[in-house]
Amino acid sequence: MKKMIFVVCVDRDNDLGRKAKIRGPVVGKEANLNAAIKLALADPTESDANTIFAAIKKLEEAKKEYDHVEIVTITGYGKTGLKSDKEISAQLDKLQKKYFISGWIVVTDGMEDAQVFPLLQSRAKIVSTEEVIIKQAQAVESTFYTIKEALKDPGVARMAFGIPGLILVLVGGMIAFGQFSIQIISLVLGAYLLLKGFGIEEKIIGFFNEVSSSLSEQRGSVLLYMGAIFILLFWLWAIYWQFITSDYLETGLSVASAVRTTLPMLTLAMLLIGAGKAVDCMHLKKAYLLGKYFTWMISIVLLWSIVDAGTAVFLRQTNLDWFLTVIMISLVVLVVAMKLGAIFDIRGKITKLFIGTNVMDEDGNILGKVTLIDGKKQSITFVNAKKKEIEKPRKEFDLKQGKIILNA
Repeated sequence: MKKMIFVVCVDRDNDLGRKAKIRGPVVGKEANLNAAIKLALADPTESDANTIFAAIKKLEEAKKEYDHVEIVTITGYGKTGLKSDKEISAQLDKLQKKYFISGWIVVTDGMEDAQVFPLLQSRAKIVSTEEVIIKQAQAVESTFYTIKEALKDPGVARMAFGIPGLILVLVGGMIAFGQFSIQIISLVLGAYLLLKGFGIEEKIIGFFNEVSSSLSEQRGSVLLYMGAIFILLFWLWAIYWQFITSDYLETGLSVASAVRTTLPMLTLAMLLIGAGKAVDCMHLKKAYLLGKYFTWMISIVLLWSIVDAGTAVFLRQTNLDWFLTVIMISLVVLVVAMKLGAIFDIRGKITKLFIGTNVMDEDGNILGKVTLIDGKKQSITFVNAKKKEIEKPRKEFDLKQGKIILNA
C-alpha cells in the first residue's frame, strides 16, 4: 500500500451535511469540488465552501512536493463537542482502513476546527497547516471565539451567569415561597458554586458522559455505574434523614453523626465507579490502567476508615490515639497497594490482553491489529490493511504508554 499525504479540510460543525446534504469523508478532487459548489449554492456566505476551494488549491501545490497526494473533507456531527469529535474519529478510522496515511496537510477556516489537530495527530503527523481567512468574517469570528473561550473560565462564568442567576432565584424564591425556600435555594446554589470552583463539576459531567458511552456501546460497566448513581442518591437522602432525626443538639455533632452513619454508602458507590472504570479498561484494551484503579479503590476504603475514625473522635466515641493508629495503618496498606497495583501495569510487557490493539510505526501510523501473542515463540502476529498476517519477533516491538510500536 502506498504512503499517502492527505490534504484535509475539517468541517467540524457539519455545515456540509446540514446545508448540502453531503456526508464525510469526501475523498478526491472532483468530489470535493462538487461538494464546495453545492455548499456555496446552498449558502453563498458559508466559509467552509471557501475552505474546500483553498484545500483543492493546496492539493495542486502539494502534488509538486509529494508523489502520492489526495484530498479529503471530514465532517462533524452538526455541532462542536464530544459527538462531533466522535464522528470525526469514526471518519478518520474509515479513511485509514482504505489508505496508508503518512501525513496531513490541514486547511482550516478558524480556531474551532483547529481543535481537531490532536485527532489527526493520533493517526499521522501534520506536515503543514493553512488557515483560510474570510476578511469580512475574521473580526466577528475572533471576537465570538474570544468570548466563548473566556466564558469557559470558572471565575468569568460565575461572574457572568452565577451571580445574576443567584440574585434572580433568591428574589423569586423570597416572593413566592418565603424565607425557608431561600435557605434551600442558597444551599443548592452554594453547593453548585463549590463544585464549580474546585473543578468537581467537570468531573461529574465527565462521569455522566462515561455512563452515556457505556450505555450506547453496551459495556458491562453501565450496570456498575447505574448502581453507583442510585446509591449516591440514597446516600444524599440518608444523610439528610440522619441529620434531621439526630439526637445531638449541636449542629456540628449532628452533621458528624450523619456523615459517619452514611459513609459506607458513599464508599460503596465510589467502589462501584472504580470497578466500572476497570471494566472499561478491559473493554477499551487499556488493561495497563487496571493497577491505577486497583490502587484508587484501595485508597477509597482507606479514606473511609480515616474519616470514620476522625468523626468517631469528634463524637467522643473513641480517643485520638485510635485516629492516629488508623492513619499509620492506612499509610502502610496504601504503600503495599501501590506495589501490587504496579503488577497490573503491563506497559512494559506484552500479554494476551493486547490482542485487538493497534500496531504502530515510530511515526504514529497504524500498521494493523494484534491477533496473536505467542509466549513460547516470543512473537507477535498482526493483520495489516490488506488482511495479511505478519509475524515478528517480540524484540522488534516496543511498548510506550500502552501502545505497541514496531521498530523500523
